[in-house]
Amino acid sequence: MGNRIFALGLALLLTLSHAAHASAATPRAADDWSAVQALTPGEKIVVRTKDGDRLTGRFDSATDLLINFTDGRKKISLTRESLRRVQLDRGNSRLSGMLVGAAIGGGGGAAVGGWVYSQGDFIGSVVPAGALLGAGIGAAIGAATGKGRKNVTVYEAP
Repeated sequence: MGNRIFALGLALLLTLSHAAHASAATPRAADDWSAVQALTPGEKIVVRTKDGDRLTGRFDSATDLLINFTDGRKKISLTRESLRRVQLDRGNSRLSGMLVGAAIGGGGGAAVGGWVYSQGDFIGSVVPAGALLGAGIGAAIGAATGKGRKNVTVYEAP
């Protein structure tokens, strides 16, 4: 029974490690300004300038030379030449939060399981069971809180 739980835990960890690598590959954004002009007014955007500033707001309009958006109550207009990147703000990444939470929870659960095993007359499967329980709890908490942002790049200066 202990070997089956250990093999199941190992298979779960290997599956999660491959998912992280697969989600890390993102295609290079196009340097096509027409994609910015095609945005719908009111969409949440993140604008990064060549000076290193990061501005967020809601898209208003874009011409061949300018982008206009609203940051709270303040209207902002920036030239196309001053921009490094324009991204759509898609909120928190639940998958990243889940993977990080599962890794932290699994490590903590394995440590607690090892401590419980060393304290008494328990069977050896308490360590992988603790790791699986911790990974499940950590994944749930990580998915609930999210980690990082899921911004989609619309334009990136050449």
